[in-house]
Amino acid sequence: MMTQTGRMVLICLLAAVTALAQNTEIEQLKNKMLQLDQTMQEIRKQILALEQAQKTPLPVTPSAPAPAAPVPIAQLPGTHYGEETRTRETAGQNEYSAARINSESFDPALKGFFRLPGTSTLMKFGGFVKTDVIYDLKHAGTFYGAYVPSSFPSSPTPHSKNATVSMRPSRFYWEARHGTLDNSGNTVKTYVEFDFFSNFDRNTLRLRQFYGQYKNVLVGQTWSAFSDPDAFPDTLEFEGPPGVIASRNPQLRYTKPLNDAHSIGASVEKSGVDTPFGTPFGTPMGTSNFPDLVGFYRYENKHGHLHAAALFRSVGGIIPNTTVPDLHRHTGGYGSSVSSTWGLGGKDSIVFQAVIGKGISNYYNDNFGLGTDVGFAADGHMVAVPTGSGTVGITHNWTKMVRSTFSYGQMRINNTATAPGEEYHVSHYATANVIVQPTINFLFGGEYIYGSLERKNGFKWVAPRIQGSVTYYINKHPK
Repeated sequence: MMTQTGRMVLICLLAAVTALAQNTEIEQLKNKMLQLDQTMQEIRKQILALEQAQKTPLPVTPSAPAPAAPVPIAQLPGTHYGEETRTRETAGQNEYSAARINSESFDPALKGFFRLPGTSTLMKFGGFVKTDVIYDLKHAGTFYGAYVPSSFPSSPTPHSKNATVSMRPSRFYWEARHGTLDNSGNTVKTYVEFDFFSNFDRNTLRLRQFYGQYKNVLVGQTWSAFSDPDAFPDTLEFEGPPGVIASRNPQLRYTKPLNDAHSIGASVEKSGVDTPFGTPFGTPMGTSNFPDLVGFYRYENKHGHLHAAALFRSVGGIIPNTTVPDLHRHTGGYGSSVSSTWGLGGKDSIVFQAVIGKGISNYYNDNFGLGTDVGFAADGHMVAVPTGSGTVGITHNWTKMVRSTFSYGQMRINNTATAPGEEYHVSHYATANVIVQPTINFLFGGEYIYGSLERKNGFKWVAPRIQGSVTYYINKHPK
C-alpha cells in the first residue's frame, strides 16, 4: 500500500503537471493574440495605403498637364429682386429667362442644377410641355397656335368657327453657370431657349434666346432692355396683349446696381427698321445710321418693382435702283416705357405697361414686320410713325392652387397720310381665366380671349376665342 507520504508526493506531482499544462495553453493563446494583432496592424497599413493612393493625383506628363482645380461658384441670396417679383407665378414663365443683376437666381439654392463632373460648371435643363385646345367663335387670323390680331382679315370674310389643338408654345431651355479663372467666385451665365414657332403653321424649332452674362455685362439675344417680362399679364394664351413690349433682340447690355433697390443700365441693340411694304417706285429696305440705344432705370422693393426705359433709334432706308423718293435722309425714332409689378396686399397683384413714341412699332408684341416704323407724309417726305399702347393685368389668388387674371390692352398707330387703307390702326385685347396649379409641375385652366382690330380704312374685325390649356413643367422647383 502507498504510504501517506507517497500519496502526498503524487498529489503534488499531479498539481504541478496540471499547472504546467495550463501555463502552456495560456502561452499558446497569448501567442495567437499577438499574431492576430500583427495581422490587424498589417490590414490597417494596407487600408491606409489604399486611401492615400486614392487621394494622390496621377502623375502628370508634359503632354498632359494637370487640370486646374475647380473654382467654386458663389451663389448668394438675391438682394436686387423683392419678394413680389421673385414669387409671382405665371403660366408663360417668361420672367425665368430674363437677365438679372449679378445673374441672381429666383432660387438662391439653385435647386434643379447639377455639377458637370470634374468641373465647376453647374447646369440645368428646363421648360414646359403645353397643349392648347382652341375654339374660335369667329375666324381669328392665320397664325396657328397664337392669337395675333394683326393677322385678322382686312376685308369682309365669312364668320366661320374653327377648332384646333396646338403644342407650339412648348418650350425648352438650357442654363449653365461656369466658374472663372480668377478665383473670385464670379460666374459666367449662359442661357439658350427654344420654342416651336419657327414656321408659320408647323411645329418647328425657333431660337428665342441665347445669351451670356459675366457680372453685369450681357451679350447675345434676349429680351430688349426696353421690355419688362416681369410685367407680362398671366395669360394662358401664348402671345399676350398686342401692345406689350416683347421683342427679343441681339444686344450688348450693361447694368449698374446703385444699391439693393435702384439700378440703371444701357443697351445697344439690333435696329431692324420696319419700312412700308411697297411704294410706286419699289419695295423699301430699312437702314439705320446707328444701332438702337436703350437706357433704363429700375426700382425694386418687397412689394414689387418699377421699370422705366427710353429708346433712341435712327429710322430710314433705301429703295434699290432709284433715288426717288430719297429715303436715305434718316429721321429720329424715340420712345419711352413705364412698367410695374405690384402686390395689392394679400391675394391680389397688378401689372401694367404704358408706351409712347415714334418709329418704334416693331418693338410691340403684335406689330413687328408690318412696315409701320416709318411712312410718308402727304407731301411725300419720310416720317417716323407715332404710336402708343397700354396694358394692365390684375391677378387674384382664390386659394393656394387656384388663381384668375383679368387683362386688357390697347395699341394705336397714327397712320401716315399715304399709308394703305388696310394698315393696322387700333387693336383691343382682353382676357379672363381660371388657372388651377395643384403642384409646382402641373397646371391646367381655361380662358376667354376677346380681340378686335380696326384698319386705317375703318374696317373692323372682332374675334372671340375660348381656350383650354394643360402644362407640364420640366425640372421646376418652388422659388
